[in-house]
Amino acid sequence: MKMDYQKIYQQISKKAHTEIYHFMKMNQISADNYIFQTYFDFIVKKYKIKILEHYTLDSLILGITMIDEYGISISYDENSIPTRQNFTKCHEIGHLVLEHEGTTFTEINNSNKKDEIEADLFSSFVLIPDIVLFHKIVNQNKNFSTICQELQISQEAFKYRLINFLQYQTKLPRNTAEKYTKDYQFKNDNSNLITIFNNYKSTIINNYQSVKLDSYLQAINLIQKNDFITQLDCNQLDSKNLQEKLLKQNNIKIWSYYNKGKTLWYAWNTDKLTDIEAKQKAKLIHTLKLL
Repeated sequence: MKMDYQKIYQQISKKAHTEIYHFMKMNQISADNYIFQTYFDFIVKKYKIKILEHYTLDSLILGITMIDEYGISISYDENSIPTRQNFTKCHEIGHLVLEHEGTTFTEINNSNKKDEIEADLFSSFVLIPDIVLFHKIVNQNKNFSTICQELQISQEAFKYRLINFLQYQTKLPRNTAEKYTKDYQFKNDNSNLITIFNNYKSTIINNYQSVKLDSYLQAINLIQKNDFITQLDCNQLDSKNLQEKLLKQNNIKIWSYYNKGKTLWYAWNTDKLTDIEAKQKAKLIHTLKLL
């Protein structure tokens, strides 16, 4: 049966972007600061993955994921250039996040297996989510090579990402998508891309905004990460319901700082900060951000 690439693209895009946008919001990562490595590290820690290198003649096997009684391991070709290795790493975790059936996955060039195509798409979305793609090209007006350098991706991966977006998201003919991408890559002409991205601006932003956070999980995550948060970090922190949930944790306290008619709620890890230290932090933030 012939595969419906349009359908596959849309399905994987939705799954990948929901996953990545949730991660970005949970960790307060903006489109300006995003890079794949932080998400990759999160997945490695979550699944307790062992990362290895392997060697194959002529680099025939780019990546391998194995799942057995000893856990999960991912390996990548040691002779590939670093940016190609980055694509492979994101490809391999794609099998896990997308919950592909099986215990062994092998990545080779130009595979036509459905799971491998899906993992390739997932990798491209992790390397450059739509909101980051829009921000870099339209808002920051950066050239092709600069984006590759900043996001640590290969030119081939970026080209693949752009052509797929233009063909499967905006429904441009393949040859037109390739032409616009080449114009951008080799002539630094992004005029057609900017026009198209602006036409899809509302869709890209709406997809980003539609991913909602659980305020409790967000607060817990930020406190574990930073030891201290205010309602500027988690805007539901003034909610009695959220406060009651957080206070069930033995090492979390919540209080408010009031001055000149403005209140700032804050919470902190009592294993790391004293009440006085937390209040001093809240006072400083209140002064700098609210007054």
